[in-house]
Amino acid sequence: MLRATPVHADDLWLAPSPAPGRLEAHLIFPQGDRATPLAFHYLEHLTWLNAVGRGKPNAGRHSNAWTKRIALGYWLSGDTGELADILRRLSGVFAPLDLPREFAEDERKILLRENEQRLIDNLLAKAGLAMGAFLYAGNRDALSPLGTPAEIGSLSYDRARTLHDASHRPEQARLVIIGDVTRDEVRQAMQKVGWPEAQGKRAALTQPPFELAEPATTALRYPDPHAAPRLIWRKVVTLPEPVPFDLLEAETALLRDILDTNLPGGLAGPLRFDAEITRSFDIQVWPIDEDNIEISFAASPDRGVTLAAWRAAFEDTLALIARDGIPEATYARVLKRFDAYWPDWADADETSRWMADYTLRRVEALRRPLGRDELERLPDGLSRKALNTLLHQLAGRGRTAVAFIGSEDRFE
Repeated sequence: MLRATPVHADDLWLAPSPAPGRLEAHLIFPQGDRATPLAFHYLEHLTWLNAVGRGKPNAGRHSNAWTKRIALGYWLSGDTGELADILRRLSGVFAPLDLPREFAEDERKILLRENEQRLIDNLLAKAGLAMGAFLYAGNRDALSPLGTPAEIGSLSYDRARTLHDASHRPEQARLVIIGDVTRDEVRQAMQKVGWPEAQGKRAALTQPPFELAEPATTALRYPDPHAAPRLIWRKVVTLPEPVPFDLLEAETALLRDILDTNLPGGLAGPLRFDAEITRSFDIQVWPIDEDNIEISFAASPDRGVTLAAWRAAFEDTLALIARDGIPEATYARVLKRFDAYWPDWADADETSRWMADYTLRRVEALRRPLGRDELERLPDGLSRKALNTLLHQLAGRGRTAVAFIGSEDRFE
C-alpha cells in the first residue's frame, strides 16, 4: 500500500515510490562552513569515485552525485529487493579517501572541463554567477560550486581528505529512501550491511542563515554583437515579518502566476500587449528563506526598444502594480486554477509522485518536509492581502542586479 505522507526520523526519511517495485536511496550531507562549495564539489567527485569507482577510470565518474551551495549528496537506485545491496554500496561514501594521489589530483581537470562547458561562450551563465555574487553578498549562496580556473588549480587532495573526515560522518548524514519499504526494513538492511553508527550529537537539519546586505544596485554589461539583446533583472528583499517557508513558497508561486498574466495587476498587458515594450519575458518569484524573497525578470525587448528603456518601463510598471495592489477579480481568477500547484490528494499515484519529489527537495535543501495534513491546510493561507504585502516589498528597497546582454547599441 502506498503511503500518503513521508515517514521520518532524525536521520532517515521515507517517501512513497512513484514507480512500484523501484527504489532510490539518497545520502545527503550539509556543507556547513568548513570549506567553499567548490572544495566540496571536488570532494564529492573523489568520494564517489572512492566509494564506487575505486580509482578505476570511468567507473562511476560524474554519476549519482551532486554539489550545491549548501549541501552535497549521493544516490543509487534499483529494485526494492536490492535495498541491502544499495545501502551497502552507498555506505562506501563514509570510508576514508584512499585513491591514488595522481588520480585524485587529475580529477581537477574534470572540474575544469565542467567549468568551461558551463561558462565559456555562455553569457547567461556568466551573468547569473555575477548577479548571484552581488545579490547574496556575505552569504554562502554567493559562492559557486564551479569556482574559477585558478581556484580549481589550487585544490588539494590532502585538504580534501581532511574535509572528508570532518564532514562525511554518520551524525551529519540524512538518508532519504524513495520506495515502498518500511522503516524497520531499512533499519534491518542498515544493520545487515554494517551501516556506521553516529559517534556524536546529530547535526540539526537547518539551512545556514541568510542576511541581506545593504540595499544597492549594480548594472552588469556583456557586449556581444552576435547575441540577441536580452535584459535580466533580479532583486532580493527582506519581508517585514517571517512567513513559514512552505506557505511563502506557495504565495510567491501564486504571485508569479498573477504577474505573468495580461489581467489587471499583471505585467503582460502593460509590457507586451499595450506598450509593445517586449516580445517575450519570463518572470519568477521564490523564497530564499522565511525572511527574504527574490524576483527575477528576463526579457527580449521589442524592435527599436533599448535595454535601458525596457528596464525603466518594467520598473515603473512594477511600482504601479504594487501601488494599486492586485485586484480582487484577478486574484480570484488565478487562484481558481492554482490547484495544480499541489497534487490531487484523492489520487494515490499522483500524490506518491508529488510527495516523493517534495520530500527529496526539502531534505536536499536542509529543510524538514511537512506532513500531508499540514500541506493540505496551506491553501487556506493564500490571501490577497499577503500577496500584496509581498508585492509591496518587491517594489521597495532591496538589493538589485541588472544585466545587459547583446550589442552595445541596444544598451542605452
